[in-house]
Amino acid sequence: MIATNYNPKESEERWYQYWMDNKFFHSEVDKSRESYCIVIPPPNVTGVLHMGHMLNNTIQDALIRRARLQGKNACWVPGTDHASIATEAKVVAKLQGEGISKKDLTREEFLKQLRKLGASCDLERTGFTMDELRSESVIKVFVDLYQKGLIYRGVRMVNWDPKALTALSDEEVVYKEEHSKLYYLRYKIEGEDGYAIVATTRPETIMGDTAMCINPHDPKNQHLKGKKVIVPLVNRVIPVIEDDYVDIEFGTGCLKVTPAHDVNDYMLGEKYNLPSIDIFNDNGTISEAAGLYVGMDRFEVREQIEKDLQTAGLLEKVEAYTNKVGCSERTNVPIEPKLSMQWFLKMEHLAQIALEPVMKDEIRFYPSKFKNTYRHWMEKNGFHLS
Repeated sequence: MIATNYNPKESEERWYQYWMDNKFFHSEVDKSRESYCIVIPPPNVTGVLHMGHMLNNTIQDALIRRARLQGKNACWVPGTDHASIATEAKVVAKLQGEGISKKDLTREEFLKQLRKLGASCDLERTGFTMDELRSESVIKVFVDLYQKGLIYRGVRMVNWDPKALTALSDEEVVYKEEHSKLYYLRYKIEGEDGYAIVATTRPETIMGDTAMCINPHDPKNQHLKGKKVIVPLVNRVIPVIEDDYVDIEFGTGCLKVTPAHDVNDYMLGEKYNLPSIDIFNDNGTISEAAGLYVGMDRFEVREQIEKDLQTAGLLEKVEAYTNKVGCSERTNVPIEPKLSMQWFLKMEHLAQIALEPVMKDEIRFYPSKFKNTYRHWMEKNGFHLS
């Protein structure tokens, strides 16, 4: 008897296995037929998961099946990406919800998750971007680009996930509103009895302070020009620098500068040649370079340092404060801005090549409004990719 409703559980696995057993998706070189090939990496789950992630694979699957029906020698080649940490995080979270640990699965069992899509890939041709065959090509291209002066290396600020132990793209940082505290810290003015007061939401980063910055046009802080101050608890003497970047209206108008742990502070550090002190280990605990609270978790230090500052008479006050905190889309923990050595590829030439056919309407966007969005990416954001 035929069921009145379609039940995927009863048919999908059985038919997919039948297709695989009969190698319907596998192809060999056949010069007598027209070739049709699509090469893909695995579904790349970054940022917020949406219909587009699946639509991309669905369209490719439809195209490859149509090519088979047309008698073409069709081959859909799957790949496993060395950077699919975001995809893995999604699968691991799902497994945990089912009471299954990733460590309890073999590699083959873990990869079976991808086959649930029913995609008609030639799985016998599965490749990995860092296997021996692909690595040879990657190294050759890398050396070629380096010799042409298109690849260079430098220290840059990245979004660091202390739980996943990896850098994140800006798209993978989700900003959440958080009810926290604004701490007003006392920095003693060197050689004087007075203090400069700094407002911060992250008192645990004072061990990395290498300067204090004021706006040169701020009337209330004119007395700090040319002075030096002492970092509370740390007792490091740091200079007071001046820059228009500082918001006169926020807090007291005094900004603590921690070049190793804030994007804007890093730019100030570059501009004024300030040293950078990395006070965090990769897992979010305090490093030896901090000199204090070594080995403690960053949030435990936040609680402890408030008490220690209060005891030392270096805490002016604490206010309730609402701000947006960047969190990892992969693990949901607050990210840590961190300096990291990164490779960069110069994109000016490639961006220009990619932009010209779109601006000449040789390639069209649907809806057409995205033409300007694309132009903005190419002209403003597409010139450097890390």
